Amino acid sequence: MHGSSSFPRVLTVVVVAAVFLASAAQARPLLRPGERAPALAFRSGTRVLNLRAWRGRKVLLWIFSTWCPSCRVGLRVLARKEPELRADRLNLVVLENHDDGGYGGPTLGTTVARYAPGLAAAPNWTFGHARRAFAGVYNPRSYPDIFYLIRPDGTIARVSSAPGAHLGAILRFARGGKR
Repeated sequence: MHGSSSFPRVLTVVVVAAVFLASAAQARPLLRPGERAPALAFRSGTRVLNLRAWRGRKVLLWIFSTWCPSCRVGLRVLARKEPELRADRLNLVVLENHDDGGYGGPTLGTTVARYAPGLAAAPNWTFGHARRAFAGVYNPRSYPDIFYLIRPDGTIARVSSAPGAHLGAILRFARGGKR
């Protein structure tokens, strides 16, 4: 009797594991360098913008979570380099993860005001929110943060996370280097 009652539990664990593995296998892969960056819409304040508007320009697209400590550091680091990034004509599109990655955090406006004061008005910075469809393509694994360096022709040059830790690569890209 004791052995027969454990069979349903084992079967349940096996079925749950199989469903999890099947859904993980179907997860959309990350976009890769060399691929064209899809022109998708996102929300910025009351406006809906499309990445297509930045074609012909160098772009750092960064999707991050407001509760993420390394994201806050990255925001500070990029804010300190704002004059240099602007001089190099790098456009920064900084989007809060859809639903903040499923965790509660401060608002995007509060986060920017606290960790990068003044950037909300910087001409080469656009802040907004990744819609579900946008996040499904650019952050399908719901990482706390992910960034893309996008060339003027719309192709992806680099995919990474924690821009504060990859500032050298971002500055080289901004100055016209490949990565």
